[in-house]
Order: sequence, then C-alpha cells, then structure tokens
Amino acid sequence: MRHSGGVSKLKVFNSPGAVIGLAWGLHGPFREYLARMPDGTMTALGDAELLVNDEAYFPIDRHSSTADSLHFTGSLQFTGHNGMLAVTIQNPWLKRTEGTVTLTIVDPFDRSARMDLVAAEFQDDNTAKTRLTEAGTDVFMGNYPENIAFDPLRILWAGKD
Repeated sequence: MRHSGGVSKLKVFNSPGAVIGLAWGLHGPFREYLARMPDGTMTALGDAELLVNDEAYFPIDRHSSTADSLHFTGSLQFTGHNGMLAVTIQNPWLKRTEGTVTLTIVDPFDRSARMDLVAAEFQDDNTAKTRLTEAGTDVFMGNYPENIAFDPLRILWAGKD
C-alpha cells in the first residue's frame, strides 16, 4: 500500500490481537553468503524460532504492542569469519508513523536505543516488501546500500497460520 491513507487502514495495526507473529528471512543473499562460510551460522535465540523456509518466526508481545507499534520478541543472530562477522536482529518492532511503516530493532551499537532497519511497504494485510534504511546500512558495515530490497516479511494470524 503506497498511499499514506492505506497504512492507517491496515488490519495488522487495527486488529493487533489477532496477530500471532512475524516471519522474516532478512536477506537471502546475506544468508547465502553465510552458507558459503565454513563457520557461518544463523541462529534463533530467545523466543524466536527458525522455520524450514529460512525465515525466522518472532512471536508478538501483546503486553507492549500498541495500535501504532507491534512488538515482537526474540533474536536472529548471524555469525561467521571466526567471530569477525556478527549481526543480530533483536526484538523487531513494526512501527507506523505518518503513513509509513518501519521495522526497528534494538540498536546493536547502543542497546538502550532502537534503530530503523528496513522500511516496510505492505502489499496486503499479510505481506510487506522491505528496503534497507540508511541507518540499517550500518548493521552490514556498508556492504548493502540504502534502499536495497530485503526479503518480504509476513504477518502471521491466529487461526490462519
């Protein structure tokens, strides 16, 4: 939904009680790069789980979610190069602000803050295209440019998924 009015009508924000979680693979080329490393790993931590399709499942935190910010719990950790590569996607949130939706994570450089990782463009109430934000480029040490397409994310619903 590209028009700003569409974001306010999204069921995901208007019916957060029916949302059970978020499924997201982050970025296929990054996962493929890790798979080529002898010590490359992708690990789900906390409440997150790895799904068979290379996505991670993050359950919703109903207690802290609001009508404009859906909070998910758990972490997805990528490591390799004998510890020199370490990327953690911790506690993703979908945040709606003035007609846009952004997925934020715990800032890996300042754990008391949050970082905009990707902009999410919802296609319907279940899926969104994602694009890396300027701040998100820092997570990958500038190896991926701003606005590069990342994997679509999926909203999982009670009774459907």
